[in-house]
Amino acid sequence: MKHIIYLFFILFFCSDGIAQAVNGVITYNRKTDWVSIMTKLPWMAEEDINRAKLNFASWDKGEGTNYLLHFNSNESLYIKKEEEESDGGYSWSDSKFALQRNYKTGKVYDWIETLGKKYIIKDELPKYKWKILNEIREIEGYLCMKAETTDSIKNQTIHAWYTDAIPFNGGPEGFGGLPGTILELNINEGDAIITATNIDLTLPDGKLPAPKKIKGKEIDLLGYTALLQKYINESIDGKRNPYWRIRY
Repeated sequence: MKHIIYLFFILFFCSDGIAQAVNGVITYNRKTDWVSIMTKLPWMAEEDINRAKLNFASWDKGEGTNYLLHFNSNESLYIKKEEEESDGGYSWSDSKFALQRNYKTGKVYDWIETLGKKYIIKDELPKYKWKILNEIREIEGYLCMKAETTDSIKNQTIHAWYTDAIPFNGGPEGFGGLPGTILELNINEGDAIITATNIDLTLPDGKLPAPKKIKGKEIDLLGYTALLQKYINESIDGKRNPYWRIRY
């Protein structure tokens, strides 16, 4: 609650220019319910579901994986949390997953390793069709509102909890476009949940970590989603779980 009161004071008494000069780092924890994902696959019979529950139930009790969203008013960088190097930066070569957003130019520059290959995705910022819902909750001291969108490629319903107390319209996993910062994503009713666990808005300069030189096949979002769609369809037809090899 102290965050809500503090940020209300800042936004009410400060000029628009100061309020918009937000920068910080948000730590997110991602947990994946593999049993739930597998039991929703179309060919799974009751015997297969029971076997999955028996074999993979322990996978759901882990601590999850931590990610960092570095951001300022113009851009953001979302990467897996790694140990800090001696120069204070982070190793992109180890993360194999890095999502850059430039809100000033409206561009995407992502680096993703999937299906045994590395891809550099360059394109315009995607536009999500959000529906604002009539629900609120508190996350890390911030009052959040609920919104919904869908991923037609992976057949997912995605719920986002966002706060307008942080004037930045991005979030984890490359999602954004809401009137505030996304502090939680819930994919398919708990199949994967990405929740903010720490919010630091006290960084002095707002500079993002400098990316190291990376290599990969350049592709646009349309080409990348077509690649995923083809693999998902082939896996479903072959009664294989596609999400062992691609991000859920």
